[in-house]
Amino acid sequence: MTALLLAGALALLSPAEVPWCGQAKITGYSRYEYGPFTADGTSIFTAEPIAAASWDVALGSLASIEGLGVYRVADRGMLGRGEPMPWVDVAVWDRATAFSLTSVRRVCFRRPAL
Repeated sequence: MTALLLAGALALLSPAEVPWCGQAKITGYSRYEYGPFTADGTSIFTAEPIAAASWDVALGSLASIEGLGVYRVADRGMLGRGEPMPWVDVAVWDRATAFSLTSVRRVCFRRPAL
């Protein structure tokens, strides 16, 4: 149900609005351990803060993660459909950082301004 509400909110609200805020599972992954491009074609080695997200979050959405910053959703993974909560997997430069991010944090998802 959460996944349907999140997807519906992202589709209906204007880009400048924050359509959904709540608890999300946060993990990290090393940019060196997977292919050279994300699901949307971005180089995994970009300096831009990027993340993968569960399938209930639209590619291109911005995820403002409490205590970490804002990340553009550029990738997918084996993150499921966001039940019981959305999942954000932050792209980082090393495994130690990836492991240290594992937590549940408040996240606000919004579409980028056009």
